Amino acid sequence: MFRLDRHSGQLYVNGRIVSDVYNFRVKVYDVIWRSEVISTVTVHVKEIGDDAVLNSGSVRLKGFCVT
Repeated sequence: MFRLDRHSGQLYVNGRIVSDVYNFRVKVYDVIWRSEVISTVTVHVKEIGDDAVLNSGSVRLKGFCVT
């Protein structure tokens, strides 16, 4: 259903999915702090209309560390 790229952290949807809430666990390793954690990712999937898609945008955050 979902695929997580181990190197980039990018989450992909494999095929069509229905509107729902999906939870799955991921393991994350921080090369700076040399620590590993397991966390739950929650994805909310909602059906939207064509107008919302045509007027949408995206933001990608990269290369920062939360302290």
